[in-house]
Amino acid sequence: SPLTKFPETVPQSGPNEGRYQCRDAEFWTCGFFPGSLFCVLERLRKYPGSSISKISNAPEKSITFQSCLIAHLSDLCHQWAAPLYPMSGRKDTHDLGFIVQPALRRDWELFGNEQSLRALLHAADSLASRYDDRVRAIRSWDSFSNALHNITSMETDFVVIIDSLCNLDLLFYAGTYTGNSRLLDIATTHATTLLHTHLRKESTQNGATCFSTYHGVNFSPETGSVKNSFTAQGYADSSTWARGQAWAILGYAQTFSWTKEGKFLDAAKGLAEYFIHRLESATGVIEKNGLGRYVPLWDFDAPITKTTVHGRPAPLRDVSAGLIAANGMVILYGQLLGIGDHKSAKRYLDYALAIAKDTVALAYHRDEMKIVIEEESSKIRVEACNKASGRYSDAILGRSTANFNANHSDRHWDHGLVYADYYFLELGNRLLDMGLI
Repeated sequence: SPLTKFPETVPQSGPNEGRYQCRDAEFWTCGFFPGSLFCVLERLRKYPGSSISKISNAPEKSITFQSCLIAHLSDLCHQWAAPLYPMSGRKDTHDLGFIVQPALRRDWELFGNEQSLRALLHAADSLASRYDDRVRAIRSWDSFSNALHNITSMETDFVVIIDSLCNLDLLFYAGTYTGNSRLLDIATTHATTLLHTHLRKESTQNGATCFSTYHGVNFSPETGSVKNSFTAQGYADSSTWARGQAWAILGYAQTFSWTKEGKFLDAAKGLAEYFIHRLESATGVIEKNGLGRYVPLWDFDAPITKTTVHGRPAPLRDVSAGLIAANGMVILYGQLLGIGDHKSAKRYLDYALAIAKDTVALAYHRDEMKIVIEEESSKIRVEACNKASGRYSDAILGRSTANFNANHSDRHWDHGLVYADYYFLELGNRLLDMGLI
């Protein structure tokens, strides 16, 4: 039967501790668990020297094990990817890049599955249908309401959120593949609009050009003018929500990769510089040499909220924000090398690696699980090395914060998160692809 629920969060305490909490398949995060499976499969197939592939010192056993593992994982990947195909026709969401790209683009690139390619191209057309030339942007949400805002009319309101920048990659990919210049124009125009409406110029002590971000902006669809700015998941409408800043870094780094337009490179660098500045200036609440030094707080401007970790108070972080930003910084590294700016390239790579290293130190679940193959049936199972402990997690990482906004009814904080795991795996594959690990 088709899968109807997809993993999202993993509580770190309470009755559901360590177990995935699932959302309906239509929720915007549905693509990240299939994408994570495909990331692991990609690593097994493309990078046989990576740690995940080092199975045994005996070559015969290693080959047999890997063959069984790849076959089993391929089946799982395609089972979880199957419900994503009908999603490609949705015109009620801007999250189509998040929904289809993590799994289906890899399926096309690894296996040549033309069904996945068709779904990618269809999804791009569906996303483009939400573009409005009066606003020069793609509508993100049809409505938004919380205790402070009540945006319900598509005739008088047009909501665009900073996350939307990361869905443009789908348009650039499909437009380049098919030669459809309209898709490329829509993506470029949307990214250009947000330069002026979602980015705020900031000053720092080192004099670097920096930008912070608004999470959301509501436009007038009649005039294209900004009506107001807001946040749905950050601390306050004018604060800098860490994951929103990270989406912008990654989105503009991807946009520059496709367009080679300097304004997008400048934006990505300025956004990364502000992210770095806020990491470095957080020493009042995070010890300079303390555990997880470069794992960002959930919102850079929020009062310090303490959560309990291993019985001790600790500031509320968002691991997912750090990993999304790190992916963007690694893309910046590659692009800057290509234009000969080796100094800046090294800076962003160093910070990306620092974020990754501190994420592992702070949030990696060391569950000591093992993969077992039954020799007679070639069936695969995963089991705990220490079954007596009874403590393990479905998530690779903890310490993410999906939403801690006081005005939102659906708050989740200090937990495992499916897209934190996805961007962790993608970062590893990206570094392997560049020969950096």
